[in-house]
Amino acid sequence: MVLFLLMNRSPFILLIALLFSCSQPKVLSENPLDYISDTTTIEIDRKTEPFTRAIQLLGGKLYWWNSDRETIGVFDLKSKKLINTIKLEREGPNGMGRPLGFFVHTPDSIYIPTMVYEVKLLNSSGKIIGNFDYNELSPLGMTLASMTRYSNMFFEFDDQLIAQLSTLSMLKPNQLDESVLNQYPPLLALNYSSGTLSALPHTLTKTVIEKNNKITFSGTNSSKSIFLLHAFSDIMYEIEPQKTKIKEHILKTNFTKNYSNEYFLRDKNSFSIEDNMRALYKNAENFGLTYDPHRELLYRFGWPGEEIPENTDPMQFSATPPYFVLSIYDGGNFELLGEFPMPRNSYYAHCYFVDEKGLNLFPMHPDNPEFNENEMVIHTFDFSELK
Repeated sequence: MVLFLLMNRSPFILLIALLFSCSQPKVLSENPLDYISDTTTIEIDRKTEPFTRAIQLLGGKLYWWNSDRETIGVFDLKSKKLINTIKLEREGPNGMGRPLGFFVHTPDSIYIPTMVYEVKLLNSSGKIIGNFDYNELSPLGMTLASMTRYSNMFFEFDDQLIAQLSTLSMLKPNQLDESVLNQYPPLLALNYSSGTLSALPHTLTKTVIEKNNKITFSGTNSSKSIFLLHAFSDIMYEIEPQKTKIKEHILKTNFTKNYSNEYFLRDKNSFSIEDNMRALYKNAENFGLTYDPHRELLYRFGWPGEEIPENTDPMQFSATPPYFVLSIYDGGNFELLGEFPMPRNSYYAHCYFVDEKGLNLFPMHPDNPEFNENEMVIHTFDFSELK
């Protein structure tokens, strides 16, 4: 009889246990390294520079800019092999002068912005097959660049190649007013179909002027919108190219918030480059922003601000900051889901890409005791549990 009652009650006991377990909040780790789901190691030689300012993933191939060697290395992530090296010629029939990064549309269509206000189009052999002049679109002489560093890569949207033209960053404090927002739109678009370059009509709101700080952005995009995160505040603009109105969001953070306009307002000519760098990195700054279409997450790379030690070279500090804060947001409503100060002297702050497996970072900081210049190491982080 007792056994019969227990057997009949067991479904109810299981149901109660199930409800209790579902009501418990999910316990998530505060250690970012617990979210590493995969590690990839690729052998490299001296032809590949371990520190780069531009990388891009396309079709399982990782394109890696070697700026000093003036090449782009192409790595197959599946075979973990270097399969092609594209030479970027300075002179001659395929010469382009000084390149400022790259963007790969297809393996045989590679766009290279240059110092002479042109974007060159190359094939996989490094031969120039097209040229686009934007000099008339840059009245103050600002050049285009396409680099992972500060999330300033070109990107594609609606059959167009989108580039940031940071003319506003050239203006001095006494030149900033609402009128310049209409004069200098932040984005240029190359229409693939027509082959024409033009400025997108969207202009920024006066909120960014009110910050009285340098106006420069980290950019990324989803399938519906373009996102621009101000380097020296929590303002993120959302641009829907089909609409003229621009949306303004504030990205919450518990770490990257010690912003200051001290560096922007100081007379930099009265100080050494080293002193200026120390003033810049003493306060908060946004290093980058990238969107994960597979998980609908937004990743923000922030610098909280820190005094540079006297025995540290400020220029080296600028190239490879000792750490950054990774902030993760819902890609739809921009709710802050989690924040992780990354381990010090471990990850290269300006080098990352997103694929179907997650966010990929490189534990290749020069002060990382495990750093090996003969290896490219990639850690894949899966933060899907945060949603």
